[in-house]
Amino acid sequence: MPGLGPSDLRRAIEALCELFYVDLADRPDLAPALAAAEEALVAAGEPTIPILIRLMEGSDIKSHLHLASVLGRIGSPSLGPLRRVIATAEDPYSRSFALYAVGKIGSPVVHEALPEVVGALMHPDKEVRDSAARTLGKIAEAVPPGLLSERRRIEMHDALIRALGDPQPAVRAKAVRSLGKLASGGHLDETRRRELRFRLEALLERGEETDWDHAFIVRRQVKEALSRLSDAGP
Repeated sequence: MPGLGPSDLRRAIEALCELFYVDLADRPDLAPALAAAEEALVAAGEPTIPILIRLMEGSDIKSHLHLASVLGRIGSPSLGPLRRVIATAEDPYSRSFALYAVGKIGSPVVHEALPEVVGALMHPDKEVRDSAARTLGKIAEAVPPGLLSERRRIEMHDALIRALGDPQPAVRAKAVRSLGKLASGGHLDETRRRELRFRLEALLERGEETDWDHAFIVRRQVKEALSRLSDAGP
């Protein structure tokens, strides 16, 4: 692939990406072929990015997961194009999977996407908000605390706290999980860790005058986040 001209490279990328529509539940024997296709695209690197992003439009979830994985593994060169998709794509599905792909970038440079990711938490589509809440936790894991300014840490924390009031249980659960990752990653000071513990414990206290969350998926994440807070120290 590295020796191909632009036209042939496009056709080669499109041919490999056709494999991503395979349902492995029906064809488990093709798993090695899909893995090899991912490896080839990652090895081809940056020239594949605009084509992969274009192929995300109208793709199904099976294909999207592979495309996001490839873009994430290519790493920092994918970040700028993915940020543009998050900020400008009209299709919520494309925004959601661009957020998912950003979460797959394990480099600290991923913190540069925080303005778009935080903004996506206010999107009207629940899947976009869900992906944004998840991706903030991934950023917290990928970025050393010293690399984030206090303003950025507060911005992440406050956005996730607001998401605890989201009408969708899945979004609230992702927000709780990501708040736990902020704490365990060293991004919260002692005051915010203490306040977060108080807020999370209130979600477990069932009663008419409490903030108890009726969704089991949220309460389960609360217990895990409280464990992370304990591991992070007082």
